[in-house]
Amino acid sequence: MKRFKKVYIEITNICNLSCNFCPKTIRKPEMMNLERFEHIIKAVAPYTDHVYLHLMGEPLLNPEISTFFECCYQAGLKVNLTTNGTLLPSAQKMLLSASALRQVNISLSSFEANAMTAPLEAYLKGVTDFVKAAAAQERPICSIRLWNMDTEALK
Repeated sequence: MKRFKKVYIEITNICNLSCNFCPKTIRKPEMMNLERFEHIIKAVAPYTDHVYLHLMGEPLLNPEISTFFECCYQAGLKVNLTTNGTLLPSAQKMLLSASALRQVNISLSSFEANAMTAPLEAYLKGVTDFVKAAAAQERPICSIRLWNMDTEALK
C-alpha cells in the first residue's frame, strides 16, 4: 500500500490576519466540522502517520480543534500544526495537553506582514512563553519560522 509522509488538512480558510505574502481565497469562509474531519481522518489514516493542520486559514480559530486532536490520537496519527502565533496564549493549555500534537510551527513573519495592532513585545512574549512551556514538558516540538526576505520580494 502506498504511504504518504504527510497529509495536509485545511480545517478552516478563515484567518485573523491578512498577511501580504499570503494568497487570498475567494472561497466562502468556513470552518470544518467534526463529522467532516472524522470522515477525512478515517480515509487518510491507512496511508500516513502524520497530518498537517495548515493551509489557507489559522487552525487555532476552529472551535473543534481540541476534538480534532483527540480524533487523530484515536486514529494513531501525529499532528503538526502551523499557526501565526497570535492565539497561542489562549490556546496554550489545550495545545500542551493534546496527546496527538507532535509539532507546532510558528510563522513569525505573519506578525510583521500585517498592520501591527498589538505591540511586538506582547506577541513575542506569547510565542516564547508557549515555546518555553513546550520545552519544559519536552513536547510538542516547536519550530519558529522567520523569513529573511522582504515580503515585497516574494510577490
